[in-house]
Amino acid sequence: MKVKTIKSLCGMLAVLAFTACSSNIDESADAPRFYNVTLTASMEGGDTRALSEGTGNVITATFAEKDEVVVVKANGTSVGTLTAQTAGASTTLSGPLNAASLTVGEKVTLRYRSATANYDGQLGTLAGIAANQDYAEGTLTVSTTSPSLTFESNSVTLTAKQSITKFTFKDVSNNADVSVKTFGIAAVGLVYSIAADATETTGAVTGTLTTASSDVYVALRTSSSSQAYSFTVKDNDGNWYTATKNAKLTNCKNYVATVKLTKWIDKDNNLSSSSVVGTIGLLNGLPAIAIGDNKAVALMNVGALCPEAYGTYYTFANRASGLSNGWYVPTEAELTSLKNTYSSTWGAPHGVNGCTFTIGSNSLFLPAAGCYDNDPTPASSLSDVSTFGYYWSSTPSDTYSTLAFRLSYYYDDTTIKISVGGDAKVNAFPVRPFHTLPAQ
Repeated sequence: MKVKTIKSLCGMLAVLAFTACSSNIDESADAPRFYNVTLTASMEGGDTRALSEGTGNVITATFAEKDEVVVVKANGTSVGTLTAQTAGASTTLSGPLNAASLTVGEKVTLRYRSATANYDGQLGTLAGIAANQDYAEGTLTVSTTSPSLTFESNSVTLTAKQSITKFTFKDVSNNADVSVKTFGIAAVGLVYSIAADATETTGAVTGTLTTASSDVYVALRTSSSSQAYSFTVKDNDGNWYTATKNAKLTNCKNYVATVKLTKWIDKDNNLSSSSVVGTIGLLNGLPAIAIGDNKAVALMNVGALCPEAYGTYYTFANRASGLSNGWYVPTEAELTSLKNTYSSTWGAPHGVNGCTFTIGSNSLFLPAAGCYDNDPTPASSLSDVSTFGYYWSSTPSDTYSTLAFRLSYYYDDTTIKISVGGDAKVNAFPVRPFHTLPAQ
């Protein structure tokens, strides 16, 4: 895939010059020491909350009033938020910062637009990226913490931590524009989310457009250089397309690219009870694969838009949320049959770790999406991503009221280990839905 640089974003928010540090609000012993800090900020280029595209595919940026820059310690703890006072190419950022936990010589990170970032659930537009995925950061070193908060440098540059690509999607068979409604992109090292302590979770990036379009803007953050990107696209008519293209995307730069798609499943290609095991088709809106006993399994998790995406995480009580049109959460027996009937391998198709079941001449991939481990307390972040897969059944334990059955798997460096056993109902796992094939 040929990509053309639109504009470097490495100077993203340019120089933020400190102009004042007023007296603290509370100097009492052991109390937070807040100092009102005011900065002046100018914009050399790059992307922020307000994004627009001019001639030649050049993306320009301005501040929006009330844009926020979060100031955090190395462990992700916030010491305050600075807010843009006016809109425009330059602005004043101001707000109280807590110096109580800071030490001289410590580095703090300034993050726009929040302490965390999520690259999933994109809208395919510049406005959507500006409001939800735009992410940049810079660092400052603490000089003094009392009687005022100062830094060793009076300026900081915030650098974009992702690239923005304008994808144009076309049908390879006739070069016609494909009107995209949903999309999924998977690749090695593609960042799914960033936690407050800067820990990155990798995984597929997906999105749904409010208005279908052949031109789709996507923010991508990657830790790899040149590699293969896998695309899964659903058009406005319900047809599904795929493509795999090589590209080199560099964080802090913008690109334009045309992707030629191959039709994967036609909107009218429905599976039936006469389908051969392993046949792939469309069943009540979802791509699916036929398995034994007149059953089919969706090729994607509930809430996912491509086979590699993690989708939505559910507690056992909420496991059936989002299912309709005959799709249901499989029973313990059905998951056990899937495990015992078909051969399984561990691998990373398109850069996402998971388990692949071979069914006839085709395959069924379940990404190692990890879980929210809510036992004994609710988790604020995912765990076991890329190393473990957990999928709910609909079967509660008949011995312990707090447990229910789930499929789980992991790789022990020599072979994949798969089991169907009990787990705490409060934990949040993905769901891979099943469907009974229509009678003929």
